[in-house]
Amino acid sequence: MSWRRHTGLAVRAMVRGDLAAIGFMMFVLLVVALTIDLANWLDTVRARAETTDASLWQVLFPYIGYRSTDIITRLLTMACVAGGFVVTLLRHQRLDDVVLAAAGASPSLRLTALMITGLLLGTVQMAGENWLRPAAVRAQVTANLGDYGNRYFETDVGTQWILTDTRAIRATVTRGANAQLSNLMLFDGLDQPVLTHILHAETAITRGLHNVWTLRNVTIWDVSANTPPIFEPKLDIALNVSFEKLRWYGIDGYYLPNDAARAVVATDTSSTTPTAPDAATALAVRKVALFLPGIFAFLGVSLASLGIRDRRLAPFRLLALATIGYLSVVSVKVFWALGIHGVLPPMLAATLPALFALGLATLLQLYQAGYLPSLRRPVRSIP
Repeated sequence: MSWRRHTGLAVRAMVRGDLAAIGFMMFVLLVVALTIDLANWLDTVRARAETTDASLWQVLFPYIGYRSTDIITRLLTMACVAGGFVVTLLRHQRLDDVVLAAAGASPSLRLTALMITGLLLGTVQMAGENWLRPAAVRAQVTANLGDYGNRYFETDVGTQWILTDTRAIRATVTRGANAQLSNLMLFDGLDQPVLTHILHAETAITRGLHNVWTLRNVTIWDVSANTPPIFEPKLDIALNVSFEKLRWYGIDGYYLPNDAARAVVATDTSSTTPTAPDAATALAVRKVALFLPGIFAFLGVSLASLGIRDRRLAPFRLLALATIGYLSVVSVKVFWALGIHGVLPPMLAATLPALFALGLATLLQLYQAGYLPSLRRPVRSIP
């Protein structure tokens, strides 16, 4: 039966080969990345062990686990492209395709193996993007280890500007569970020829309502009416900044837990601040994470197939094709950055590079199968 052929020994062997090649490439990338990371942050790990009266290994091993989770999530698509590329060349050297073709196997067996590999690795990627990496980064920040601890451990992030179309807020920001604004200056009327109001408050804390904050010891200047300042001991006002946004202020969206990212998107009403598109892009990326490893493994296989001439390898062509694969992976990060900064809609930024990679791989497969004869070089006759 057809389904038995597509789950038989040949398909299982191809899946094992794919996973082995991709796993090896992931191991190489992981070792290189960890080596670079430990060269920069091993001293801070050692200092942390000394301050907590723990042995170095008790701190180092969890740190390596946190970093490995982050690195694997970041670089799995790169490993899929490289692994798919390498395993295709190995299969060519072993004549696996020739043996299967002689046995009457169709190319659909290879596609089935790639789909199974992509589904397995896509599950890993989805788990990393949605749950494992945010939890690993949070644990690293809590322990004040490495680059993330250096960037995010402190809750007092100093004086910051928060801009909207009509307002500018300058305040000392304290993020975290007890997020608040202090020494707040609010400038209203940015869309007018002159400012309409200027407000100063000692502190601002949330009331638990939608973007409503309680300001204490408030001084208000009505600039448009040119009246003397008014002092209010307490004032409730709606600011274009949510408590969730302030709680995770300055933390990149792809490190936020899903519930926090959804809360930031739901409560942030500003259209110009970068936090909402940052969190929205992270959520969009997590939705498509299941499909990325399979698509890029398919792309790696398709690129490698184009560098094979009869039974020989074309090394310079393979080098150019490998460069195309690398640029395809880099383009994913570029499009995600465009979504994070609000240049592209979040879902478009998350899906466009994957669709491009899938389309390119499909065209290459059609070309290899002879369905695009117009792309072939004309055969020269021998005089």
